[in-house]
Amino acid sequence: MKITIIGAGNVATQLAKRFYEKQCKILQVFNRTLENAQTLASLVNSEAIYNPKEINLNADFYIIAVNDDVIEHTAKQLSLILPKDKIIVHTSGATSSKVLQSCFENYGVFYPLQTFSKSQNADFDRLPICIHGSNDVTKNQLLTLAQTICPNVHFIDDEQRSTLHVAAVFANNFTNHLFAISERIATDANIPFDLLKPLINETVAKINENKPLLMQTGPAKRGDIKTLDRHLEYLKQYPTYHQIYALLSKDIQAFYSSKKDSFR
Repeated sequence: MKITIIGAGNVATQLAKRFYEKQCKILQVFNRTLENAQTLASLVNSEAIYNPKEINLNADFYIIAVNDDVIEHTAKQLSLILPKDKIIVHTSGATSSKVLQSCFENYGVFYPLQTFSKSQNADFDRLPICIHGSNDVTKNQLLTLAQTICPNVHFIDDEQRSTLHVAAVFANNFTNHLFAISERIATDANIPFDLLKPLINETVAKINENKPLLMQTGPAKRGDIKTLDRHLEYLKQYPTYHQIYALLSKDIQAFYSSKKDSFR
């Protein structure tokens, strides 16, 4: 398979490295900053370009891995160069595949559901890849492509993926921000954040075998009003954290008092 990667950020880097590891040919890395394209291209024995007119027309797949806000603009740039029957996908969880519809016939989404960084290699043997295609031929081609690098592949349409992305923000972005808040509160009191890491790891480990609903603990779940009041009093020095604590505690109390049997 011959692949052109559009972008050189976190997702582009991890996808390109995984494809290369699995013996796929990375034909080109296209990025508006040539230096970034060169950095990634050097890792996968590929050609770095920054001028759209230099894009090779012979790739089997063109993967747009750029910020959501510029996906449509990037697709329009590519449509001036590439034949309309080329397979073009983007990697966004929040953007509809329809942004590619006016530019290409065979379009879709290739969404690896994971948080990525350039320096930390992703575990493609465990993460899911969610794919969607504009027609059956494209879907089958994307399935083959995805299974080349990952055993955990799912057909997820635009509406499902949009909902999945909302859930992912709660699961990843918000929880990570709460970790950052936790670290600041501990650090401000000269308490090592490392003391909390076993708790964090155990919390995550539990949901590998159990529903999060059944694993909830803490003062809000137990109804320990005096403890909640003491915490809120302490957090007055952090007005925003006070609001977050109060809101989450209120939601936990409401959530579990309602006895949502549908979750059990």
